[in-house]
Amino acid sequence: MLPLKKIFIPGLLLFTLLLVQPVQGAKFAGDAFSLGVGGRGLALGGAVVAGPFDATAPYWNPAGMNRLTGRYITAMHAETFGSLLNHDFIAYVDARPHKNSFIQSFGFYIYYLGGGGIKITRLNEFNRPYVVSEESHGDYLFAASLAGKLGSRVDVGVTAKIIYRDIGTESGKGLTLDAGLLYRFKPWADIGVMVTDITTGFIRYSGATFDDGSNTESIYPTVKPGFIIRKTYTDVTGQFLFSGDIKFEHLGPASQYWSGALSLDTHYGLEIGYKELVFGRAGFDIGRFTAGGGISIKRASIDFAYLHQSELDETFRVSAAYQF
Repeated sequence: MLPLKKIFIPGLLLFTLLLVQPVQGAKFAGDAFSLGVGGRGLALGGAVVAGPFDATAPYWNPAGMNRLTGRYITAMHAETFGSLLNHDFIAYVDARPHKNSFIQSFGFYIYYLGGGGIKITRLNEFNRPYVVSEESHGDYLFAASLAGKLGSRVDVGVTAKIIYRDIGTESGKGLTLDAGLLYRFKPWADIGVMVTDITTGFIRYSGATFDDGSNTESIYPTVKPGFIIRKTYTDVTGQFLFSGDIKFEHLGPASQYWSGALSLDTHYGLEIGYKELVFGRAGFDIGRFTAGGGISIKRASIDFAYLHQSELDETFRVSAAYQF
């Protein structure tokens, strides 16, 4: 009989693939929520499905909240693609130990991505467009997460999300659910799986500017397997991370690797820390180079990151967290 650890992860990946493959949705409907959060996460190429975790865990993998101890609050601001978009995030996590309870931690977060510059036009008497007004736009997530333990090696978590989308002359509201799992494969290695929009999320629009009234977009699930390997030598700790985004949206050349409806985008990260005080980081986020660092002093930490974007301007991100 095969040991549990040799069948657990392959079985889990097969289960999640079978679970999400039959659903249908709108291409790119959920892309506004896929840019990642936190200076640490971006500097590591967005490869933090299996860790390392901080107060952004409810976003990356809610099961990761169980790897924290205490209460945390974090905030982030980013100038995404130059000054094109503002990207903000704030979260709270309570990971204080709870004996004899399945639920070990919980958290909340608010995610915002938006900007201005939507020009509303009409046709004049010569059938030529002219600008009537200029509107802002924004995507918001309001989320709540829970995490529990299944034995000593397995953590699970879920995140329920409320969506609000403002696109100037139209607004939409929606719901969706994420689910994550962590498995302590070895003392120095963890394997994780995150499935975003596992129930197939939706955004229903008011219909104010649609000829056929209200309209609904569905958001495809994305399966995100990942792993992390740690190595410590005296006061220096190194961590190598990998994760992938498996989608079923017929993205073709819009993704790194694809075959039919199936596509894969990859994330890599490397972190070197000295005495858990100073950190240097680098990675690749879907082939784009990322870099950054962090400082942790007592209960406070600051992280910063840079993303190289050849088609658009660079992204700079700063986040701060406090443990209490």
